[in-house]
Amino acid sequence: MIETIHPRQLEGFRRMTPAQKLRMVADLYEAGIQLRMAGLRLAHPDWPPERLDRHARESLRHAGT
Repeated sequence: MIETIHPRQLEGFRRMTPAQKLRMVADLYEAGIQLRMAGLRLAHPDWPPERLDRHARESLRHAGT
């Protein structure tokens, strides 16, 4: 599914520095980790946080492959 970017949003991205863009991507990645951990926590309530974190990161690392 391809969505077009609103012109105001595109302009905002153009004004961002590379560091700001990188921070935004890192924040989105971390939000994905947290969401994946929440799903794993529901499926495996007995897993410790370290295991949830490790599995969440592994699953997102291999998501596009």
